[in-house]
Amino acid sequence: MKTLHRYVLSNFLVTFVMAMAVLTFVMTVGLVFSSMKYVARGMSPEILLQFLWQSLPGTLSYSVPVASLVASLLVFSRLSSDSEISAMRACGVPLRSIMRMPVLLSLFLAFACLWVNDDVSPDASFSRSMRRHTFRAGDVTALVQPLEWFETDDYSIYVSDRHGNTLLDLRVLQPLPDGRLRDVRAREAVIRPADAEGPLRLDMRDVKIATTSHDTGPSAARSGGDKIEEMRADAWTLPLSALSEDGGAARKSEPGRLHRRTKDLPTWALLRDIRSAAAIPPSSKSGRVAISRAKAEVASRAVLALACLCFVLIGIPLGIQSHRRQSSVGLAISLAVAGAFYLFCITGQSLAKHPGLHAHLLVVAPAAVCLVLAAYLISRND
Repeated sequence: MKTLHRYVLSNFLVTFVMAMAVLTFVMTVGLVFSSMKYVARGMSPEILLQFLWQSLPGTLSYSVPVASLVASLLVFSRLSSDSEISAMRACGVPLRSIMRMPVLLSLFLAFACLWVNDDVSPDASFSRSMRRHTFRAGDVTALVQPLEWFETDDYSIYVSDRHGNTLLDLRVLQPLPDGRLRDVRAREAVIRPADAEGPLRLDMRDVKIATTSHDTGPSAARSGGDKIEEMRADAWTLPLSALSEDGGAARKSEPGRLHRRTKDLPTWALLRDIRSAAAIPPSSKSGRVAISRAKAEVASRAVLALACLCFVLIGIPLGIQSHRRQSSVGLAISLAVAGAFYLFCITGQSLAKHPGLHAHLLVVAPAAVCLVLAAYLISRND
């Protein structure tokens, strides 16, 4: 029996590693090509390599479960096509014993993914945000491209054209502390590097400044808003402290200026907030929304880790059935299940802004459905 388990495990492990490598590369290839574009425009290659490295934990959260599904399908479909499954059963080995080692491996992968989702990925996401504080003037110029919005923690920048370090027909949206939104338009501007005069900054010429009545976010302001005051200036300097190495250090020393988003917080911190809210429910809508998003984030991290086990339990019987029917029905069903699994997770997270919907239950639903479906398929094939 040990020889049989080693044989199944070795086949599964080799296929899984190959599938994970291919899937991880496919999921990051778009970011790699985009990074090369920015390097060609003058951005520091070191910063982009750090961005790629810090995006790897988030990519593995999705590629590892899908790779376990692909490995289950391919390995057990081949074992079935070679009549090895039939030979094992003829020797009195039940299906539950045949799939024991892949299931144990999927449990190990689930715990590993849970650790990555809980601790590694949030820190990596926050580090990507912090990395923007080390941008040089050339890096920012490479990011600000014509006819595209460039978002920072403090500003949203849009330009119609760019010649070298000079930006033409510039528009900057800046949230103000009182909740209003400043809309700055300039005929041209130049990004100046940090020096003795101050941090990284934007020197603008022929400037028109308008202030909207409400901070409704960049998307609403781009379509226009109620302007309550306007002014003009021949020159205007805007400090880009959020993108300056010195300015970033200053921001980190100011309490409340630089904070982690929900997805950047470790799970223990989210659970602490949820427990506190259970004892003393928040009275404001923003507080209830924050707790709802925290619940959806915690549920999503747990479900994405549990997907490794769910996909193996579903992939094994479907891999056997796909050969029996001499069709790709099993493959199509499994891919549909994986797509629906991730769709529910994404939908639940997007609906978390409505606390009354209990979106975290929607996130957990696909895992429960997968486990029930897996129990049915295994009992049917055993």
